Amino acid sequence: MEISVKMDKKIWHTYVVNIGEEFMINTTWVVQDEEHLSFCIGEIREIYGKKKNLVVGLCADTSHRYGGGLYNYTGKAKDDPFQLLQLCVGSHCILYNLDDVNYSRRSFMTSTKHKVLKGFLYDKYTTVVGVGIKEVAEKLERETGVIIKNPVELRKLAEAGKSLKGNNVSGSKLADLAKLVLGEHMQFVKPKKTTWWSDKDDAYGDPLLSKDLIMYATVEAFLAYEIGSKLLRCSYR
Repeated sequence: MEISVKMDKKIWHTYVVNIGEEFMINTTWVVQDEEHLSFCIGEIREIYGKKKNLVVGLCADTSHRYGGGLYNYTGKAKDDPFQLLQLCVGSHCILYNLDDVNYSRRSFMTSTKHKVLKGFLYDKYTTVVGVGIKEVAEKLERETGVIIKNPVELRKLAEAGKSLKGNNVSGSKLADLAKLVLGEHMQFVKPKKTTWWSDKDDAYGDPLLSKDLIMYATVEAFLAYEIGSKLLRCSYR
């Protein structure tokens, strides 16, 4: 699967991620800005429906395991604080920074209450799909107070799918499920060596995420969305 990313220089912190020849995803990186996040979520609701059930692909990540990331964290890997929340609906992706980018090169620090995010993920019309979503939801609530009201595990959806019966997916990763549910053409291999930060800052001198991170974070959330949407459609038939 060919993937490419290009920054949209006309719109703040916005990128276009091309996945193969079929999908073009508009990705916005939101840095602890409630007004910006509210605008992005409002735009998604306008496009995909305000009072309709919205399927949201969700992943979460921390910079500790990336080059140039959170280097002074000394706890266990499983306890690394989430720093980036990856959300995807259709061809729209939001990468939401959970910590303050002005401090995250050195340590995890946040004072944001995440009011907009809380409202979105606790909405009765929002169904959040992901791999290991129960663990992600519990960790997210513990660290930020954000509650996912309707989490749905992609592995369980796949196990229940009639067309996938006989396949053991209990330990499958997102890439495995993408290949199984969406087909060989959606096979996804994330490089082991990816840097968290770009070597360039934005116009205000604040750090930017690396283009590789933007690209692969978008792909992960998009695949979660695509897998979840397809399996949920099949389960309603």
